Amino acid sequence: MTQASIASEVEFLSLGQGTGIQVRGLSLKEVPSAGLVDLLRIELAKEGVLLFRDQEDVSEEEQIAFTAAFGSTQGHPLPGVGGFDPVENAHPHTFYLTHGIEGYNPQDAAANERKRNEERAENKHDKGGIGEGELGWHTDLQYMPEPQVYSLLYGIEVPEGGGETEWCNMSLAYDGLEEATKERIAGLKAIHWYSRRIPPVLHPVVRLHPITRAKTLYVSPGLSRLIDGWQDDDGKALIQELAEHATQPRFCYLHEWRRGDALMWDNRCTMHRRRSFDTSQTRVVRRTQTEGEAVIGG
Repeated sequence: MTQASIASEVEFLSLGQGTGIQVRGLSLKEVPSAGLVDLLRIELAKEGVLLFRDQEDVSEEEQIAFTAAFGSTQGHPLPGVGGFDPVENAHPHTFYLTHGIEGYNPQDAAANERKRNEERAENKHDKGGIGEGELGWHTDLQYMPEPQVYSLLYGIEVPEGGGETEWCNMSLAYDGLEEATKERIAGLKAIHWYSRRIPPVLHPVVRLHPITRAKTLYVSPGLSRLIDGWQDDDGKALIQELAEHATQPRFCYLHEWRRGDALMWDNRCTMHRRRSFDTSQTRVVRRTQTEGEAVIGG
């Protein structure tokens, strides 16, 4: 099939913000064809994030199979760190963020509903995991030697308000830099670190996207600690400067969740954050991800 005929299977709609595309006509319950995956990879490389609405009752197995079409899947390398506590009965290549319900069971919706009603009756608020505060700007597994490529987040239950997720397009952000800044950061490397359980890693501040060959910023205020070879204060100031530039609305997409939403993003060219929410409400989201690859310096 030609790329044009493959593209006719689905519809791409602008999200009307600084980046991002909505994809219609595709179900996460079905494994996409190789040709469609290639097309989606291109859109992810350009737009950073894809939205799939109205994905009802997607199972763990279906989400894993869909994700695996883009590359081998993996679990979280640091279970119990960053709020991704293991969930009993969950597949090892999925991980859940659960708020407002203790002992979430991915295999028993009826049991979850009983627990939720009990907790509401007792006025219990979940304070575990990441909690109700904002989860700041970061790129998934940036602290690994070979950071993951794609992430897919599926909204099983979402709060009535708050908990929005925001992405910024780091390729657009790089293009928007002044030439003097591009020259200043060329060839620099940042030190990324998250937990004592793994050593810090060095990655280029500017990386090359293997699909578009576009240069993209690759620092985040959440995981990039220092600039290699720079004084600590100077390095931190540069990371903050680049992060503030990259997170301008003209480079970003802010998503207000609905149940059944699924969003997939390319970690090679995005940062994201989650806004705060009231954890007296229930929030259950499930993430799958592909394995990582070496960072190519730009």
